[in-house]
Amino acid sequence: MVNNFRDDTILEMLQKPVEIFAGIMPLKRTLFTNRTFLRRCRKIDAVELRLLMIKNRNFLSKWLQPQPEVLRLESVVKLISEDQMLAKKGVRLDLGIFDAITTEMIGKIALHSVDYGIQRSGLVSYWLDEDKVGKGYMTEALATLVSFAFEEACLHRVNVKISAENKTSLSLVKKLGFVQEGLERKSLFINGKWCDALLFGLLDDEYDARADSWMENGWLGC
Repeated sequence: MVNNFRDDTILEMLQKPVEIFAGIMPLKRTLFTNRTFLRRCRKIDAVELRLLMIKNRNFLSKWLQPQPEVLRLESVVKLISEDQMLAKKGVRLDLGIFDAITTEMIGKIALHSVDYGIQRSGLVSYWLDEDKVGKGYMTEALATLVSFAFEEACLHRVNVKISAENKTSLSLVKKLGFVQEGLERKSLFINGKWCDALLFGLLDDEYDARADSWMENGWLGC
């Protein structure tokens, strides 16, 4: 029994970095891009996050699961608390996207469904204030989170699943060099209908080959 416990402990250590998200990305840490910064949301951010979600309710309903008809402040506080718990478990990291000049929150980005087993992969999702779309903010945020995933979280692969109708998001991942790897037929129920999803992936060696050009284009670093 003792040997089995010891073997399981060693296997777990080999599968996961010593520091999980709460360690390598604590609440006080900030990731900077040229025009934004990324950090984990705190409960004090709940008011601003709620207002941003309400403002973008109709816009986000085209690509994400619908919000409750009445989005209460306590529900957003609970969401932030759940995000903090998942970060401690090392399975999900949610970050707010903030304008570097005004410091206002303009969106969110997440690395989730993280698997440190034989896949060593994670899935990225994101959304942005409708008024900020098309201005390059999400390019910088996504490049920065992907860099974190490979450089610090030590992942081998980062995946993205996008509605086949979301042309803006498709253009974004292709610009960063994600490779389309498949299609899931009618796998996302969005805006009242089933939609096809396109699957994209980026490997750690592909990131290494692109990181310099990301920096040259101003997408990575500040």
